[in-house]
Amino acid sequence: MKTVVRAGLVAILATTLAAPAQAATVKQVTSTCHAGEFGGTFTLRYETSGGYHRPIGSITTSGPYIGDSGTQTLRISYTDGLGTHAVYSWTGPAANGTQSLPSGLAIPATARGTASTKFDNGTTSCTATVPIT
Repeated sequence: MKTVVRAGLVAILATTLAAPAQAATVKQVTSTCHAGEFGGTFTLRYETSGGYHRPIGSITTSGPYIGDSGTQTLRISYTDGLGTHAVYSWTGPAANGTQSLPSGLAIPATARGTASTKFDNGTTSCTATVPIT
């Protein structure tokens, strides 16, 4: 009886203490754009796990702007055998710095993903694009 109980406990512990799932790998990709004196830098941070790339944040710097006339547009999408799919889109005032992205964004790791930020100072614009691989 003790042997059966001991064997059962060993089996339960072996199942419970199995190696943890592989931790997500965080990647960071950067691109710049220029239009005359105006320019921008866009960095996307994303993690890869469970067969998906998951965008988690961005860092932007751009300028010069005249007053508060600047805007930024962020678009994240991917292309697979069925076409191009929009994952996320945001347009708002130019905000240099770090921004978090909503949770739940996912791009299949087998697809070809891209993220781009269009910087616009009211008279000139440029777009920085990064791959998500």
